[in-house]
Amino acid sequence: MSSLTYNGHDFSDYVTAELVEPAGHALSPRALMVPGRPGAALLGYELPPRVLRVRLFLDAGASMTPEERSEVRHALYGWLVAPSGAELELPGEPGLSWRDAVVTDASDWDSLFEDGSCELAFTCFDPVAYGEGRSSAAGTLTVGGTWATWPVVEMTALAGSSVKVADGLGRYVLVEREFAAGDVVLLDFRREAVTVEGEDASADVAVDSTFFSLLPGAHALTFSGCSAHTVAWTERWL
Repeated sequence: MSSLTYNGHDFSDYVTAELVEPAGHALSPRALMVPGRPGAALLGYELPPRVLRVRLFLDAGASMTPEERSEVRHALYGWLVAPSGAELELPGEPGLSWRDAVVTDASDWDSLFEDGSCELAFTCFDPVAYGEGRSSAAGTLTVGGTWATWPVVEMTALAGSSVKVADGLGRYVLVEREFAAGDVVLLDFRREAVTVEGEDASADVAVDSTFFSLLPGAHALTFSGCSAHTVAWTERWL
């Protein structure tokens, strides 16, 4: 066991933590009843928020007075309130973090003395964990993890009328405008946002463009209208 970090606070000075992790993700299927056939046709699915249960063990020690233990507990109460969601790092999951996590359930302390413990339920509204950040200046790259991720592409434009990045499946993002040599073009695929020299250029994105994600595995990307490029992404894990 070790401790956790949540909402910018390291809990290790006060508690150790034990993760009670679910065995896997439970999907929410979308289905349609079809006349003349048994059951239903599976149309797709949603990946619902993930609930992670964590047991905290108070490490106050017998040397602390009841008043000091009460002060510690109230400090923890304040740290655990993040109405807008916060980033969560858990024991047993080195290098991974969950975002948009909120405490949605909490048990009573089973003791108010030095060996007290309680259980918390963190609901992660983004249910896929974030791992290592990666980047590549090559045309081929390999994405790790077990879930698709969104790239951020930075391109140094040539003088011309467009820049473009495409993948091997025929998907692409094309930005059409007059570029000066050296203009820095930033494409954020998750936000579907484009800037040129820090200024919003979303209106210059061609209508047929697709801000695509990258599945785990090897990818070959092609770039045009630029003298250099960098692709950055964060590995994601179920």
